[in-house]
Amino acid sequence: MSGATKRTLVIGGTGPTGPHILQGLLDRGHDVSMLHRGAHEPAGLPEVRHLHADPHFPETLAEAVGDHEFDLVVATYGRMRVTGEFFAGRTDQLICVGGVPVYRGFIEPQGSKPWGMKVNAREDSPMADTAEVPAKFAMQILNAERGVLERAANGAYRASYVRYPQIYGPRNIVPWEWAVLKRIQDGRPYMILPDDGLWVFFRSAARNAAAALMCIVDNPELADGESYNIADDDQFSMRQWAEVVADIAGGELEFIGIPSLLAPSAVNEFLAPASRPHMMVDASKIRTQLGYRDVISAYDALAETVAWLRENPPTPEAYPMYTGTFDYPLEDRLVAAYSRAVEAVQAEAPDTAPPLAHPMPHPKLPSLTGDERGR
Repeated sequence: MSGATKRTLVIGGTGPTGPHILQGLLDRGHDVSMLHRGAHEPAGLPEVRHLHADPHFPETLAEAVGDHEFDLVVATYGRMRVTGEFFAGRTDQLICVGGVPVYRGFIEPQGSKPWGMKVNAREDSPMADTAEVPAKFAMQILNAERGVLERAANGAYRASYVRYPQIYGPRNIVPWEWAVLKRIQDGRPYMILPDDGLWVFFRSAARNAAAALMCIVDNPELADGESYNIADDDQFSMRQWAEVVADIAGGELEFIGIPSLLAPSAVNEFLAPASRPHMMVDASKIRTQLGYRDVISAYDALAETVAWLRENPPTPEAYPMYTGTFDYPLEDRLVAAYSRAVEAVQAEAPDTAPPLAHPMPHPKLPSLTGDERGR
């Protein structure tokens, strides 16, 4: 199947990373086809052949692909277990997109000790199957990844896996930035941030995620059998991210911190289902092994996203699973009730912190003994 022009199939391609993946392959001289359900045909996609089929099932893949073989398959959508089985012997190289749910504690963090996902998880960090009670969805993703890499080890193809963090950019399946932008457009004076916005969730701009995949395309031998974390160079806490988005949008919002236990609707605007902060990965492997570098800064990628959302405001029809309710009367009641609760707690159990001083000695005069504070 090798030759001067590589025959490449992209499964998916209509989401945020799709245009950049397709263009990256075309720039490398590939003969590109894309397979997707046909439910979305966004404007502005590079000119490639379209195959319409549901990639979740082997029978529909077989009907669409027939007896065609490929030099490369890039699978960004569908069931990777099905994809890995179906393309064994039909492609020289398979690149699959998975995600951070493979790590122990990302989903159902209460089932992990210590609680939650490892900070700065490396590719060899504890997996979901080491939890006391492994999360079902996490295990499905992990088993699919292992199945693909096991087939690669047995010679079915060369394969690599990319573990996406939270992706953002135009056409993203979840318009994360809309939570900030819409409130500015609606003239809201403030926005609730669960837990003071102190969460840290690593992200990758769609352009950067596509660039990471192209590094694997360019280094098939080095990347064979490997899994890779990806993430932008620059990361933000939730509060920092919200402030940057507001700054780009040219608006001002007061950010009011409320415990996530009391603000579940606000929590759902920022997190994937069943996940809880934090989610931080060590993405150095793809940089040192394959030479990956960001192609766009996080600030510029957010500016691009905000501009796109302004031109394409999310609708229930386009984003049927988006959970932002923008129930402003409820938010006002919640903020008022929380303020009263804080006052009641302070009155019932006033807590005055003791004065703090630096633990190291700071003598005012030369001395070989303790200073005036006994340090």
